[in-house]
This record gives sequence, structure tokens and C-alpha cells, in this order.
Amino acid sequence: LTPWRPKRQATLWYHPRYDAPTLARLAQALGMIALRGKRVLAQLAIDGLVKPGDLKPLPLIPIADLELFHSAAYLERAGRKSTLSRIFGIPEHEVKVDEILGAVRWAVSGTVAATRSVLSGEAPLAVNLGGGFHHAEPNMGSGFCVFNDIGVAIGKAREDGFDKNVVIVDLDFHQGNGNIVGFLDDPTVFNYSLHGAIWTHAEGSGNFNLNFERRIGDEEYLGILEKSLPAFLDAARPGLVYFIAGHDVLDTDPLGHFGLTLAGVERRDRWILDLMAERKLPLVTTLGGGYSAPSCHAALQLTAAALGQRRELRCEEGVENSHQLRKVLAGIDPWDPQFRPQEGFLLSDADLWGDLDPASAPAGLLKDSSAYEVEREMETSGVLEKFRDMGFEDLRVSVDPSGEKILIEARPAGQRSSPLQTMSEIAWRGDTTSIISE
Repeated sequence: LTPWRPKRQATLWYHPRYDAPTLARLAQALGMIALRGKRVLAQLAIDGLVKPGDLKPLPLIPIADLELFHSAAYLERAGRKSTLSRIFGIPEHEVKVDEILGAVRWAVSGTVAATRSVLSGEAPLAVNLGGGFHHAEPNMGSGFCVFNDIGVAIGKAREDGFDKNVVIVDLDFHQGNGNIVGFLDDPTVFNYSLHGAIWTHAEGSGNFNLNFERRIGDEEYLGILEKSLPAFLDAARPGLVYFIAGHDVLDTDPLGHFGLTLAGVERRDRWILDLMAERKLPLVTTLGGGYSAPSCHAALQLTAAALGQRRELRCEEGVENSHQLRKVLAGIDPWDPQFRPQEGFLLSDADLWGDLDPASAPAGLLKDSSAYEVEREMETSGVLEKFRDMGFEDLRVSVDPSGEKILIEARPAGQRSSPLQTMSEIAWRGDTTSIISE
């Protein structure tokens, strides 16, 4: 037999913390598909398309970098239970701030890493098995979207020196108001959208927005896409393309009214990949919406096509518990105990807080606060930047289950596969705060 060889070169991005258990349980209770990215990765592992070592460690996006798209005021509100309750449509008492925001930040990290991989020349195509949070605007979140991964990724690319035009091809059933509003005054970012639900009346110069109020099938949808998108690309002249591969356009989706079949959606996705490859355009693909079981099949086919596989694949039941998946995940979870050092590097009070009084400065922000709120305050006050100045990155702030201690960990810059090092522990009891060592 002739061994199978991939026709494409692509990077694939995922992290086990993409999936918030609270949101997964909610989706299952509502009869919607859950753990889609995890199931796709598991099936790829079972079918031999992804092996241990194929996925790289993923650094967590700093809260400070979220300001490349979002306002500081919104980032403060995002840590409130009331805000997340509204965005996800769940009661406040069911909101777990750190679990939900952690999952969102990891997915944003995936899109940022995917973008860097295509712009660095590592691969012409990257797939993030999450993201596509196109309803998050600079000053508000909505529609299951807290932070806008593509918006932040474009901001990081600009920060790194990328200055070419960007096109966002949004084929989710729901219009991406976050990307339209967020780049309304940016003449270098262009949105192309075919959708069935309007989320904003803002238009922007050079954008293509076509709304279908009625049910639309494969041939009409694909005919419009194949005629209009090439012309749009000709006019926009992008140096980078994002594809939000919304699979809520399927006729089985509970949150959409389009009539596309699974075969039609698979044809759409392959056509997008081929078009960008023919034009030699760096492409980053995210999953976007998709709430019926067939959306998992569509996401699997898209990812397999990106990896060069054209045979028909389907997500099997229970694949997320497979041993093949566990082997793949073992190398990419930086929170795995195998990465925990017995002894870490600790900063002194003076190194960490400088002129601030560690006994009083953090006390108000630590007690009864989420890890997100603590980390955001440390970013605002410049504490975490001190670690970066000392040559560390991928900083993590976690709160002890007892609620009496926070832990700051990081890696030496440029060493993504190295163990996390304990930088500092901050413990408080009552109104007293102190920096302690092990």
C-alpha cells in the first residue's frame, strides 16, 4: 500500500481547558452538542491523523493583551457574574467566573497562536478547534462570546509588525457584530458575511453583508458564495484571512433556519480552503457556532481536510474519553502534574511590590475575589509586568481552593515546553497579607 501523505501543511491548536464543564452541562441540558473541539480532536487521534507531539504547548493570553481589542472598563465588567449570566443566559448562581473566563482565554490564545504560525511562515494554514467569538464587541459581550479572539489576534499581529490588510470570512448563521463594530473605523480590516440573523446595523466601508431572512439551501448559498467571495478578495487585497466556519447553518441546527445539508457545508468548507490555497493567502480557521450533532461531523471534516485528508469521517459517540485523546493531550497541558517543579524561584517582597506595601496593597483585591479579578488588578498595577521584565512569560495566577492563597507561576521566555516555575505565593488570613515561600 502507498502510505497516505498530507496534501496540506497546517498547524492545529487546542487546549483541554477550552471546554468549561458548566457550559457543557448547560448545552447538554438544552439538547445541544457539547465538547465539539474535544470530540473532533479525539476522532482525529483515533483515526491516526493527529499523534502525540503534533500539538504544541499553548501559552495563555495575558489579560493585558485583551486590551488590544477590548476596553479596560469592559474587562473589569467581564469578571462579574452578572455580566457572564447575561452573555451565556444562565442564572448568576451557576456562573463560575474563573472556569468560564479561563476557557474563553485559552480559546483566544489558540487563535493568537494560530495567527502567529501562519504569519511566521510555519504553515500556510492553521485551525483552532475553538474560538470564532464574533459577538464580542470592544465594550460588551453577547451571544456566548466574552472576548473576541480574532480581534485580539489581529491586535497582536499589528503589535508584532504585520501591516497588511485582513479579511474575515464569517460564515456563521449569526452576523458577527463584534468584528464589524470593532473594526468599523479600521480601513485595513474587511468583513465578508453571509448570515440569517442581523446583530448590528453598522456596516463599515468595504464590508460585504448579505442577510437571508428565508430558508436557503446548498446550491443557492454556494452559488452566491462562489461568485461573490473571489471578487471581494480581489478588492480587499488581504495579506491574512480568517475563516469563521460556522456550522449552525446546517438544517439540523436549533439556533438557525438555513437548509444546508452536511454535504453542502463540507463542500463549502473545502472550497474555502482550496480558494485560499490557490491564492497563497495565510488562513486561520476557527469553529464558530454549531449546536446540533452533525456540526461535530462538519468540524471534523473541515479539520481533516486542512490536514490533507479527504475521506469521509464522522464523530463517534464517547470519543472524548478515548485513550488516544489522553495521549495527545498529555503533551499540551501545562497544568499537568508532570510539569510541576518541586521547588520554584521566588521573588522577595521588594522585587515584587517595589514601593507598594504588600501587607496592605493586595488585601482588598484578594479576599473573595476570582483569580481573573486578582490577575487583572496585578496587570493594572504593573506587578505581572515585573516578571516579564525579568525574562518570564506565560504567567498564570490561580487561587487556592481554600481561598487563602494565590499562586503566580511562569516560564522562562521562549521555553514553552519547560515546566512552570513558582514565582511567588501570596497568602492572606483575615485582613493580613504576606508573601511567603515554600
